[in-house]
Amino acid sequence: MASVYRWVDHTGELELELEAATEHGVFEEALAALGGLLAEWLSELAYLAESEGFVPARAERLELTGKALEATVVGRRASPSSLVKAVTYHRLGIWEEDETWRARVILDV
Repeated sequence: MASVYRWVDHTGELELELEAATEHGVFEEALAALGGLLAEWLSELAYLAESEGFVPARAERLELTGKALEATVVGRRASPSSLVKAVTYHRLGIWEEDETWRARVILDV
């Protein structure tokens, strides 16, 4: 199965839905969507975009251990096309369904 992400518009918010064959793939898709976990993963990437002008391109290393995520992210310094004000916990979720990992996060833009 190919990894998929899609943006869903909300008033004053943006919802990100992700699908991948593995849990690891969901985090890779989250990075691709924002550059192109949930909560803290995306919050850190949004912070780096705002404070450093860092636009992520890919994860060279991504390790999931229990509920911890550690990654090495490669990107470039540039002006992000739009900034995320906050990553919310509203409707936040990650789950496996029919052998596919799915995730949802809503971003305040």
